[in-house]
Amino acid sequence: MREEEIIKMLQKLGLTKYESLAYITLLKLGTSKATDLTKESGIPHTRIYDVLSSLHRKGFVDIMHGTPRMYKPVNPEIVFEKLKEELLSDIDSVKKALLELYKSVHGEDIPEIWTIHGFENTLERAEYIIRSAKREVLINTPFEFLRLLKDEIKKRKDVIFVIVSNFEEIPDWLNKENVILAKSGGAPWLMATWIIGDVDYALFFGALPKDRRKEKFYSFWGKSPKLIQNYMHWFYTMYFDNSEVIKPVDYERVKKPFEVVSIRTLITILKQAGLPRKLEVIGHFVDTRDEATINGQVVDYEYTSLTANITLRDEKGKEWKVGGLGSYFEDIEGEKFILLE
Repeated sequence: MREEEIIKMLQKLGLTKYESLAYITLLKLGTSKATDLTKESGIPHTRIYDVLSSLHRKGFVDIMHGTPRMYKPVNPEIVFEKLKEELLSDIDSVKKALLELYKSVHGEDIPEIWTIHGFENTLERAEYIIRSAKREVLINTPFEFLRLLKDEIKKRKDVIFVIVSNFEEIPDWLNKENVILAKSGGAPWLMATWIIGDVDYALFFGALPKDRRKEKFYSFWGKSPKLIQNYMHWFYTMYFDNSEVIKPVDYERVKKPFEVVSIRTLITILKQAGLPRKLEVIGHFVDTRDEATINGQVVDYEYTSLTANITLRDEKGKEWKVGGLGSYFEDIEGEKFILLE
């Protein structure tokens, strides 16, 4: 990378042009006097001491007091690790403050849907969903696009993947214990792309572009739990349930405990793992809206295009009907399902 490019990047991180130039020159020279820095960098003698003092305050330079005073560059690895921590902390603080401001005006439950322009931006959002998911990722997409997500999927062994695609065979990088695969039917509409992470994010679009460089391409990005729970329902009833399961979850090898948030993902796993299974449910009682946390054994389930619930027998022998987000007719609206063994 050329020096001019490095200087521009340092300026983006908050250094002035003279500060950037002085730090780079110190890295070249090593411990130096201010007069040597002036000669080598071209920074005016009238400015050099102010520049070095500012770099010292920002953590880029150490000052060795004496006659003459000497200046030593701080190791870039130390400087930028500290800078990264401070920057991430600042971003997090600003994000929280702005979210509070947003919620105070717009409320919590405003469905948020954005249009994403461009194929590369769409791919980046898909990768982000996989990176940020904490419990499960649901994917329906042609294998052509799925292949582009290979590296991100391979990294995640701590979430459940349910993937529908036009598989011809099972690739090695998907032959993992935490992955459920289904081969889609032949209808073209089944190959629209849906990528859903927990109840936090969803991405969807139609046909892939034939020429990514020339064709205009748009996708849609959603962020709203109430909205995304509907997408999860459609993922299963439109795509997964109309496809052939070609690789079930390897339940015995999946590290436990693990969580899912979709009642349909839970039942899909239970169908493949068998009953009974020990489970903890966290959610709310439907009638009172009080918080509920119940441990027990799953002894039955009901799964249709309209209904999805489980029967959970607690430690006292009482049986509870547990549904997913938005449940009305069950005893408990489940928000998290933790499989314990």
